[in-house]
Amino acid sequence: MSEKPYTISQVAKMLGVSPSTVSRAMNNAPGVSDSVRKQILEFVDEIGYRPNTVAQSLSRGRSNMVALILGDIRNPFYADLAFGIQKALDTKGFIVTTFNSEYDYKKEKQFIQFAEQYNYSGIILVTVNSEEADKYLGHLDIPVLLVNRITKHYNGPLIVTDNFQAGYIAARHLINLGHKRIGFLAGQNKSSSASSQRFQGFQQALNNYQLDYHADYCLYDLDWRMNTGYQAAESIFSTPRETKQRPSAFLIANDLLALGFMNYCGEHGIRIPDDISIVSFDDIAYSSLHQIQLTTVSQHVETMSKEAADLMLQLLTDPPKEPKRVIIEPTLIVRNTTQHYQEP
Repeated sequence: MSEKPYTISQVAKMLGVSPSTVSRAMNNAPGVSDSVRKQILEFVDEIGYRPNTVAQSLSRGRSNMVALILGDIRNPFYADLAFGIQKALDTKGFIVTTFNSEYDYKKEKQFIQFAEQYNYSGIILVTVNSEEADKYLGHLDIPVLLVNRITKHYNGPLIVTDNFQAGYIAARHLINLGHKRIGFLAGQNKSSSASSQRFQGFQQALNNYQLDYHADYCLYDLDWRMNTGYQAAESIFSTPRETKQRPSAFLIANDLLALGFMNYCGEHGIRIPDDISIVSFDDIAYSSLHQIQLTTVSQHVETMSKEAADLMLQLLTDPPKEPKRVIIEPTLIVRNTTQHYQEP
């Protein structure tokens, strides 16, 4: 492998193509035929050419860094998402800096301002607060990509799960098992589009099957942590009520909440799924463990992270004329926390 520090212009001249064609080929951007792309990639690999990302950053007035703003990296779903995005962008010469907002829109805004101030190339927002983001997203002079979140007035690029469909198929699964009283533990329903859309899908399923909505067993604006699921279960089951008045099943806004909920049930002799069925969302790795076997709705995190990295690269190298919006279809993964309902 040659150690000569070639420039992109020199590589283009040796191949008889334009520098922009070399750049598009190396960044997997559109506008290059498969045969030309193959020729370029084989040639640059042969001579050991690597883009000078520092020089590129100076020429475009931006660094080679991308800000990834999450709610809580301790959530395995976010950790897997961050891992996939970072791995993909790293191969293209970009460094991903991860920020934890702790679901606080003030911190979220502070991190966005930091990324602008230090000339980051782009921002990937996973935890955007839908009530506050519209006030500043439209005024940013930097590429922004929303992932698994959407706001009312944001018209830019995004990658989202069809969370309405996720809520609907989760509820429908329970209904098809004969459950008629179904509760819902929502996440940050006012600020999180994912949580609110899952709840809307749940309500639509109840409507379609002419089932009653039980407000007493729908808890809103919980955070996404395991301990919160434990506390929610404690609140529900410690209230003296006849068993038949309680829901026979619950939809729970994410797997961490569900694990906390299940932990409380296990400690207090509430059998899952014999006494209560549970469906959750995310399909984190822990959900498939033999001792847990949680029925959940997969958001296909690997697909989401790949689509997010690819779209951010496109925004940085060859922005599309119209904002690209990718919708990922959810999949229900049936395991052992649901069963047919039998009247007590």
